[in-house]
Amino acid sequence: MTQINKAFSDLSKTPFSESNAVAVLFLRRWRQLCKTYLPVKPHENFWRFSRADKPQEPMQGWKLHISATILEACDLFERVAPFLISRDVLFKAPESLNDLSEINCGLKHGYRQVGKFITVYPSTEKEAVKLARELHELTKEFIPVSVPFDEQYLPHSSVFYRYGAFVQVRKKDENGKTVSVIKNLSGDLVAEDYYQAVPEWLSDPFRDKTKKIAETAEPSENPLMTTYKVFRAITQRGKGGTYQALDFSANPPRFCIVKEGRRYGEVFWSGQDGYNLVENEFNVLSALGKMCEGVPKVFSSFETDGNFYLAMEYVEGKNLHALMKPRRRRFSIKQIVRWAIEIAKIIAEIHQAGWIWNDCKPANLIVTPGKKLRPIDFENAYPINESALFDWKTNAYSKSANNHFSAKSDDFYAFGVVIYYLLTGRLYQLDTPIAIKKLRPKVSKQLQEIVENLLYDSSDIKLEALEIRQKLETVLDTMTASA
Repeated sequence: MTQINKAFSDLSKTPFSESNAVAVLFLRRWRQLCKTYLPVKPHENFWRFSRADKPQEPMQGWKLHISATILEACDLFERVAPFLISRDVLFKAPESLNDLSEINCGLKHGYRQVGKFITVYPSTEKEAVKLARELHELTKEFIPVSVPFDEQYLPHSSVFYRYGAFVQVRKKDENGKTVSVIKNLSGDLVAEDYYQAVPEWLSDPFRDKTKKIAETAEPSENPLMTTYKVFRAITQRGKGGTYQALDFSANPPRFCIVKEGRRYGEVFWSGQDGYNLVENEFNVLSALGKMCEGVPKVFSSFETDGNFYLAMEYVEGKNLHALMKPRRRRFSIKQIVRWAIEIAKIIAEIHQAGWIWNDCKPANLIVTPGKKLRPIDFENAYPINESALFDWKTNAYSKSANNHFSAKSDDFYAFGVVIYYLLTGRLYQLDTPIAIKKLRPKVSKQLQEIVENLLYDSSDIKLEALEIRQKLETVLDTMTASA
């Protein structure tokens, strides 16, 4: 284990209170670095620049991206910024490390932005090649974050490159869609391809060095090339992807889900990354599978290219969020109560097995073709008598989003939010709550009280999930008798 890997391993065991203190120090340090090296702040976005652009500088060319985790960003930037300023090269970086965290997440700004910490704008192709080599030498001791659709300068390098616009020029394409355009070698305006680093009409000036390295690399055994054939990406973000695949270890081959946890993907202040999350899910599902019938079955796990992969059962159906979102009319109250009874059963089984789910929400509840509910996504789960392992939370479904010492109450609160959402079509707002009866008057007083107890008193709740289920079954019996 390298010194850097060991440092991250040690940091991932840091208590949340300490990791929060680390965050404050790093955020303050970054603000000072911005004042020193990034004085130009355009008002329209969160980027800061090293200087104003010059009239003679090109509108397009080879861009260099230098990636970094939020934990190494300050050190790397302090290494790179004075060098770039000495060369009078224009570059930019985000004004806050919180912005970098969102970039590396890949949700708010898009997956293709992951890893783009520093963007460097060389004036010529020759300068780009020279700078790439020098920046690689300056940053080779740092951990790279992979930049999707860019070319990596060398294996394990923090330097990536692509050809594209320096200043965006937009026009409408043949379908009437506004796109960013660049000039090809003939001077014609063509749409910029964000998914191809090197346009077909250009040769790659960096290729000789990278090709030489690639040819000497030893091939590694990869189950993704043999046992599991991925054919669709379900989700893709900085911490990893979730893919639908065919499992050829079974006869006949079966559908499965392959979940990827990227090493150093979406590193948070505690040092946790995508690898840790998916590895945790493997451990949780392996334990829960012995006692909880509905959780996805684990097929295997493996590591390749430094990332952790979990192959598991494909649960057919649509999640509750996907079913709820496009509806013009809400589900019937009786149907919602039936689902609530099933969710209570699921939570009861998880708790009886000794775990906290810690991620109960409509998107993680699959309605199968047989109209049954099955739970998915156990990255955040943790043993019932311990504190939460990870500070990853869906805030709308977590009463303790700022309190990392959770318990059964977190599952109960999330359960309450799910029922509230299904009944009202709105997410529950903890700071400005609206009573269910104001949004859906026909909900019985008994059902309202069950949900309100989960939402308001979940931190002190003494009931177990099975008792909540019994109360919901009484509500259903009453509705059926009065129908």
